[in-house]
Amino acid sequence: MRKILAVVAAAGIAFGTASAAHADPAAGFGYTSDEGAYPFEGSASWTADQVTAWEYGDAVKVDAESPDGWDWARLELSAPAGQQLHEGAYSNAAVRQQNSPQLATPGFIAFRGTRAGGTGACAAPDATADFTVSRLVRAADGAVTDLDVTFVLHCTSAAATRGEAHYHRAA
Repeated sequence: MRKILAVVAAAGIAFGTASAAHADPAAGFGYTSDEGAYPFEGSASWTADQVTAWEYGDAVKVDAESPDGWDWARLELSAPAGQQLHEGAYSNAAVRQQNSPQLATPGFIAFRGTRAGGTGACAAPDATADFTVSRLVRAADGAVTDLDVTFVLHCTSAAATRGEAHYHRAA
């Protein structure tokens, strides 16, 4: 029954019908893009067991990958320089290069890939993102155990990608 609910919730994310406040946190990762959005195009979703999250350096990273590894996405979220990511809204986050230094503004990195279609990354100089971390829990050792985030990415032109990711490590 839980898997059925997760699939229904994931489908809601993919079609933009689930909101962060009402989505099943086990839904995993999903997005819907406007025509012309990049690197996310159309819509896609992954179930909870296909999502991982961890913190490395100054960024919280969220990976979604199909069991066969053919279809995947990654988000990297960071707070402004000198701060640790925490629950809250982050507006006008700069889309930065992977492994670049933390910026004075919040940072956001987005990758999308398939084995058949290669990898795309948002690297436009005027790209921005808004994201809200509604839940971020770390274990005593600092490992991310729970994460709920929604985002809107503007990588190219006015086209937007809207999505959400949920990670909850089993006890």
